[in-house]
Amino acid sequence: MTVGLLLLFLLAGLARALLSPDTEIFYENRPAKRFPVFSTASFLDGTYQSDAEDAFSDQVPAAIRMKKLYNIFDTRAALPVIRMLGQGGGYVGFRNICFFEDMLVVRPVALTEKEDAFLAAARLIGGWQEAAPESDFYVYYIETDRDLNLETGKKTGLYDCLAGALTLPAERVGRLRVDSFADYRRLFFRTDHHWNADGSYQGYLDLCALLDIAPLTIRGQYRVPACYHGTRAAGVEGVPAEDFAVNLFDYPDMTVSVPSGSIPDYGMQSLFVNGELESVSYGSVFGVDCGELVFDTGRPGKNLLVMGDSYDNAVVKQLAASFSKTYCVDLRSFSSELGHPFVMADYLREHGIDCVVFVGGVDYFGATLPQEGGL
Repeated sequence: MTVGLLLLFLLAGLARALLSPDTEIFYENRPAKRFPVFSTASFLDGTYQSDAEDAFSDQVPAAIRMKKLYNIFDTRAALPVIRMLGQGGGYVGFRNICFFEDMLVVRPVALTEKEDAFLAAARLIGGWQEAAPESDFYVYYIETDRDLNLETGKKTGLYDCLAGALTLPAERVGRLRVDSFADYRRLFFRTDHHWNADGSYQGYLDLCALLDIAPLTIRGQYRVPACYHGTRAAGVEGVPAEDFAVNLFDYPDMTVSVPSGSIPDYGMQSLFVNGELESVSYGSVFGVDCGELVFDTGRPGKNLLVMGDSYDNAVVKQLAASFSKTYCVDLRSFSSELGHPFVMADYLREHGIDCVVFVGGVDYFGATLPQEGGL
């Protein structure tokens, strides 16, 4: 009987992976693994089997509940020791994350780890700009806990490396500055790697100055207390929930589309403000990552291309309010969602892009851009 139930449970996971797979793992704030398309090459090199195993793990009924239950018991046993060790001020490691005071953080990235990738990203951007002189290129770098040793206050020099290698005019390069733990605490979530409402608003103001556009007037913030556990708390149960806030603006009329067609809006900020959002996550509120996103205000003016990752999800709608059309490209999924590779020169020409801004942090300029970009 027990064996039969276990077999039925596993078969249900297989059927779900094949016929009706989940698209998002909201507990871990990432896309759910999908069952791979079979090919002889992928089978022979083992990637098919590995990808199928990952998909099966994500799609098994109650898999997330089981992960969460295990993490609850494990973390609650460890938290008293973590708090004791953290009283002296400093990093306290737990699994693949660190506690620093009451925040979940990661250790800084050494310049030597990313220098080659940053130089490659700078060359790529320079090559794109040289091939499309009719478009203006900009870079906005987001400093995080990975750019700063929170114990010593010493910065890694990652931004200086990137900015020094770029061939763009100095006035077209900017950053979100994080010079101290106080800065980091003010600008970022306590349990998530993303910027919070204050951080994204500062980023928006910085981007407006960089692009020489007038920012929308902020009407305030809407905040729900103690409702949110971010990505870094996914395997660290027992950490107190934190507030989640969104900045309020009056937006002009605009249409929004993704590769599959038109959508009512990007993200669900209005549902969050109205108290109608069942599950609060960075992606559910500000919009899930997608290969291409297009805002159209229908007004004459310049067209903007935003190249980035999930950080820009919280600011692209504000930026779009100042342009005729705003295109957002995430290289991590562009080719898989649109069925062809991203070619910068072709994209700029096809959509009449006037301005291109790259927005991201160490992962974007140190991995995504040099790995996924192409002239």
